[in-house]
Amino acid sequence: MNISYQLSNSDFLEYQLYTSSKSELHKKRRFRSRIIIPIIYLLFGLYLANKNDDNGIAIVLAGIAILWFTFYPIYSKWRYKRHFQKHVEENYKNRINKPVEICFDENSVNVKDFTSESKINGTELKEIVETKKHFFIKLTTDLSLIVPKYSIENQTEFKKHVTELGAEYVDELNWEWK
Repeated sequence: MNISYQLSNSDFLEYQLYTSSKSELHKKRRFRSRIIIPIIYLLFGLYLANKNDDNGIAIVLAGIAILWFTFYPIYSKWRYKRHFQKHVEENYKNRINKPVEICFDENSVNVKDFTSESKINGTELKEIVETKKHFFIKLTTDLSLIVPKYSIENQTEFKKHVTELGAEYVDELNWEWK
């Protein structure tokens, strides 16, 4: 089975966003930012209200804390996406719209792009993740091959071939960036 395609900015961006959404570090960082900032506003408001005997500032800061807690997920989603868009534009600019070819043998995967050729043993395939628009073939080294679905004629055969090489299938068809 041979697959030829070109990767676009959106392909790399979706991979970065998917990886970020599964990263424990990023999850903790986003959670901490959502919780700690409102707590700081609340504590500062209580301190000022107690010091000045004026509850107005405490109410204003509590309102800001509530707004932050409520709207931070929307802001965080936008900010991370913007960050990864810049990251892709800067770090993958030489790989955008360049031909990639993947050939499957009985025991290995041969990957060829404009700079190199790699032969990957089937035992090095960790999992195949399926999203709405892509397949991400993760290796045991935590590197991944990005394969857009539009480039594959028979997706069922593709999944079967990759899982027969030893990759575990992961269904993420409902995944979306949040």
